[in-house]
Amino acid sequence: MVSEFALRVRDSVKDQVNIDEGNCGTCHRVLREISEQGGYASTRERPDGVRSRIYDDKGNVVGEGEGITWPPAILFAMVEGGFFTPEVEQELVQSLQCIIDMEKVADIYGYGRVVTPVAAAYKEVWEEGGHVEIRRNNWGIEVVFYDPEGSELAVGPISYCPTCGTAAALPRYPELAEKIKAQLQGAHNTGRDKYERDIETRFMYKRGRVYVEIYEQGQRTGRSMACCIAYTAVKAEINAGIAGPKWGALFREYCRVCPVKLCRNARSDTGRAGNLIISDLENKELNTDVGINTYVTAQVRRDKEIMGQGIGTVCAFSSLLNAAAKSIRLKSELGSSREIVEE
Repeated sequence: MVSEFALRVRDSVKDQVNIDEGNCGTCHRVLREISEQGGYASTRERPDGVRSRIYDDKGNVVGEGEGITWPPAILFAMVEGGFFTPEVEQELVQSLQCIIDMEKVADIYGYGRVVTPVAAAYKEVWEEGGHVEIRRNNWGIEVVFYDPEGSELAVGPISYCPTCGTAAALPRYPELAEKIKAQLQGAHNTGRDKYERDIETRFMYKRGRVYVEIYEQGQRTGRSMACCIAYTAVKAEINAGIAGPKWGALFREYCRVCPVKLCRNARSDTGRAGNLIISDLENKELNTDVGINTYVTAQVRRDKEIMGQGIGTVCAFSSLLNAAAKSIRLKSELGSSREIVEE
């Protein structure tokens, strides 16, 4: 039975939800409406990923889901809660195939943490002379690992975003998955810490921006406001003293040099922007490769000619947004997404 709250939210967003904004942009759009109507999303880490719940304005659970990390788990809870029309719901389920491989993804590192193994994967593939490409597929993103000769090593399932897509692609490249699993054996895992301490992470919008709070034993221990669900959650963990100071320093510097400042003007969110930009670029037959060089890096090319590159936070969507905002050549290739990166 779909709740009255979900039906109200669905009715408010049904004419705005569309495939152009992808899984990530859609999740943010609906979370914004949930917040405006008094609800929020909540997640808790588990060994096999993340469990999520949507709460209404009266504190009732009106949707539950799971995923390899926070955002896809939240979107799945929205789907399960009936926040979308049946037609859109069916399409979103087909574009969240990363959920199928949850246990295999978790076997590499676990507890909903995907950035660490993904960064390791980028490093390994590029050091071996290959590259990693991201591309749109339906509402989601597909990630492909290539060898030095340009042959496909593995194609991931349609996923929520580039980072989720890379994590979900790893089990389809067993040699690399085992190598990274061995590298990370015994490494500190913030998700495990949160699981053992039963820490809750709450997601909502505040003053038009993504807002995240961390709760432990009923007390708020951290909070943050930023441009997307995942990045804001990491910043809230830093504020709560859960994540290490290294990430805090890196992200403060990134926010300082960010050319678009979505978190300040509340015009958009990184997921929506990233999906619109990559769609525009693909329409012009441009490809996007992702790697790691301190920050997650996106490199846009036409065949072998580099058209622009940028750095980002926890996902290549932010890197792509950074690249499009800084490169005059890339801006000239954009269609409707150009207004997002115009100064």
